[in-house]
Amino acid sequence: MSPSAPLCVGLCIALFLAGAGQVSVADPAGAPVVVAPVEQVELAAAQSFVGTVYPARVSDVGSAVDGRVVRMPVDNGQRVSAGETIAELLRGLLEIERSGAAAELERRAQVLAELRAGSRPEELDQARAIVAGATARVDYARNRLARLARLAERGTSTEDELLVAQTELSQAESLLAGARASLALAEAGPRQEAIAQAAAALAAQEAEVARIDDQLAKHTIRAPFAGWVVERFTEQGQWVARGGLVARIAELDRLEIDIQVPELAIGTLAVGADVRLDIDAAPQHTWIGHLERIVPQADLLSRSFPVKVLLENRVVDGEPVLRGGLLARAWLPVGKTGPATVVPKDALVLGGGQPLVYVVEAATTPGAGTVRPVPVALGTARAGTVEVRGDLRAGQLVVTRGNERLRPGMQVSFTP
Repeated sequence: MSPSAPLCVGLCIALFLAGAGQVSVADPAGAPVVVAPVEQVELAAAQSFVGTVYPARVSDVGSAVDGRVVRMPVDNGQRVSAGETIAELLRGLLEIERSGAAAELERRAQVLAELRAGSRPEELDQARAIVAGATARVDYARNRLARLARLAERGTSTEDELLVAQTELSQAESLLAGARASLALAEAGPRQEAIAQAAAALAAQEAEVARIDDQLAKHTIRAPFAGWVVERFTEQGQWVARGGLVARIAELDRLEIDIQVPELAIGTLAVGADVRLDIDAAPQHTWIGHLERIVPQADLLSRSFPVKVLLENRVVDGEPVLRGGLLARAWLPVGKTGPATVVPKDALVLGGGQPLVYVVEAATTPGAGTVRPVPVALGTARAGTVEVRGDLRAGQLVVTRGNERLRPGMQVSFTP
């Protein structure tokens, strides 16, 4: 191996670690993290209450119209996005009606456009030419009548010829008046009333097209929100009546834990408080929700109040870890007050076999040290902190940000 080979290998390792989000070999200060002290506080002891896991929302999606199901692209247990198609109904006749209505809409739009555009230049030229021709005929009839009148004075023209000439002049003058009126109408353009009527007819046809589009949209049944299909109520080929159920969608990204708390303990609870949860179906995970609301009406038989805890679910490989109907145990601070060791909620590293925190073992240099993982058992959650039991003492520093990439013995840096 050449003398430069070790240097090359070391540089490659450093670049690989830096690209993977780890601390560079050339960085002696260690990975930058945020720390917080372990505290000793007076805390009410936690008591376990049994609850049931429910989806945050459940919707029985129905059909707004009658129709035959021609496609059912979802199945039980399938995840759907908001607005995703869950069923399609037969709509061939509606599509034919829509094509005819769209053609009529285009015709009415062209009629309105023609009226608004007014007379064409060629039409105005035609009207002016008609006026000019009528004027010429009037001049000719007038001159002929004058000539016949002079001849009648000399006795060379009859009364009948004079009467015919007068009639022809009247007719020519009437034609000229009509031609001038037509020219005035062409120059003025369509009446505003006619334009308004055409616009109203166009609006009525637009409403008809919108009505058909609405009916077409209702023939495609979509998911109202993102969630999972938990039950189908129909199959392809079946007839669905208006209001008939198609599928049940459950939102499992968020969950609601329904807990019954006795009246003697309800007074110590506060909305917004953190609540630690144990769920037997997912023992490898640690769950911390928050108290969403306390229903102000007790069950008259048990004298217990429904307490709702909101919890963010986890999705692994496209499947929710928690599902509706699971049993949960909620640890609520309703016992006697006593000393407790607490750490910030963000200091917990979850997802393994047991929760742990990373304790910073300080070095001689201020703001630097190495980390040591400490497994802990969890107790009550309170105001952003969680009670822990383990090899911890008040005043020790634990990592609250950056702990997801730490390894035992890793060097870190922080602001004291």
